[in-house]
Amino acid sequence: MSQSALTSSISALLPSGTPHWGNNGTVLNGSSVGAAVTVTYGFLTSARQVSSSDSAGFAAMNSAQQAAVRQALAAWSAVANITFTEVANPTTADVAFGTNRQYGQSAAYAYYPSTASQGGQVFLANDSSTNTNPTTGSYGYMTIIHEIGHALGLKHPGNYNAGSDGGTEGPYLSSAQDNYAYSIMSYNDSDALPSGTYLTGPSLYDIAAIQYLYGANMSAAPGDTSYSLNTGSFTTLWDPNGHNSLNGSAQTASLSLDLRDGQFSSAGSTTFLALAYGTKMQQAIGGSGNDSFTVNSLGNMLDGGAGTDTVVFSGSRAQYSVQQLDGSRTIVNGPNGTDVLTNIEYLRFSDSSSALSATVSGSFDTLRYIASNGDLITAFGTDTAAAAQHLANSGVYEGRSLSGFDPYNYLAGYGDLISAFGTDATAATRHFITNGYREGRNASLFDTLSYEASNPDLIAAYGNNREAVELHYIQFGRFEGRSLGRFNAAAYLAANPDVNAAVGGSLSGARQHYVSFGYAEGRALA
Repeated sequence: MSQSALTSSISALLPSGTPHWGNNGTVLNGSSVGAAVTVTYGFLTSARQVSSSDSAGFAAMNSAQQAAVRQALAAWSAVANITFTEVANPTTADVAFGTNRQYGQSAAYAYYPSTASQGGQVFLANDSSTNTNPTTGSYGYMTIIHEIGHALGLKHPGNYNAGSDGGTEGPYLSSAQDNYAYSIMSYNDSDALPSGTYLTGPSLYDIAAIQYLYGANMSAAPGDTSYSLNTGSFTTLWDPNGHNSLNGSAQTASLSLDLRDGQFSSAGSTTFLALAYGTKMQQAIGGSGNDSFTVNSLGNMLDGGAGTDTVVFSGSRAQYSVQQLDGSRTIVNGPNGTDVLTNIEYLRFSDSSSALSATVSGSFDTLRYIASNGDLITAFGTDTAAAAQHLANSGVYEGRSLSGFDPYNYLAGYGDLISAFGTDATAATRHFITNGYREGRNASLFDTLSYEASNPDLIAAYGNNREAVELHYIQFGRFEGRSLGRFNAAAYLAANPDVNAAVGGSLSGARQHYVSFGYAEGRALA
């Protein structure tokens, strides 16, 4: 979802003026949002503590209701920077809880944040049996979470309001999104969610909206967390920390697991999980069904388990390299980052699908991975098995360079290496790891762009394939007396002011522009 679309969805949950709590009982508006806050709460004990319009059949909450309130408050503070503090005197509290008779018109109601006496008050209907013992997973418990949402500053996302002739002010969510999968503030169930169950926490847009008002709880779920999937209930997961995993190994139904934040996962036709915006999910394990996994851009470790399993990528096939990492794992690198796959049978791209076995092109160059990361040279030397394990355990998530070291550039930069190794890229890579790095050799000494720009026939032949250009120099150019610096980057910029502006006067930018565009456009060289 685009940022503008998310902003629109958040707006559908905010009443006019965006009232929300500040510290010390103050009420803020839309000009001051996103700050952490301490909100006090208490339990009303007498009809004298409430307005006459709320006093019919008033009764204090029983112990089960109070326990449910405390647990529901914790569900909100788990996702937002709200610290709830219980006070003995409910008349001084920001949010106060009680029960009254509502004559079947509603199960509960609440008031938005306000400095008025009713501001932040929440009332459960004590003539509704669902509220007597609102245990987790019950309709009564979901009702409490919903009403606390109002007391914190959220509205209904549709034009309805139980117990009132008037509906809720706009804007609204679309009819397709006005349901529990997107908001616990909605009145509408979704046929896609597990039947016979109720929400136990805020949903996707509720979390986004409450974080907009009070900031996100970035200390939630510290460390790496493995989440065992429960397909029998619906959960929206907020976890901004660590390298986290969705574990569906116990599942027999076909899973569709989406690791992107703001997206949903399902088992068969039942949607059971959403990842709140900002949640980090980098691992997933499938079950015994035919599962699918949609990757994000964080670097993913995916294990399909049994069944015939598919990984879904956002880009076209041509944008990805697919290589064998070792005997059981495949590495895919492209616009989504780097992903390591185990027990996966198919890959799906935006323009095609194919069996993984038909997509693999050669083996991953683990030596080059080591050479591209100085700390790995120090740690592993030429131990490719250790490096492959590092990539799977850490490098994928860290966004490590897989091929930053260019063996042909390294060779082209040193005549003694060309004499010793010729065009043997593996030998050159191994030399850099065992000797060149320690000797302080420059792995990018050869100016590939200058060589190519100085020899336009190479632009026509190789385009932006830098390694092919470097290989040409090693095999032919050095013997042919080819120019390494005929192209005058400064003169090119002077002759093409628009290019100069675009590259900010960069000489290397000028060379790159001429190779990528200027030659084909017939640009003046001076």
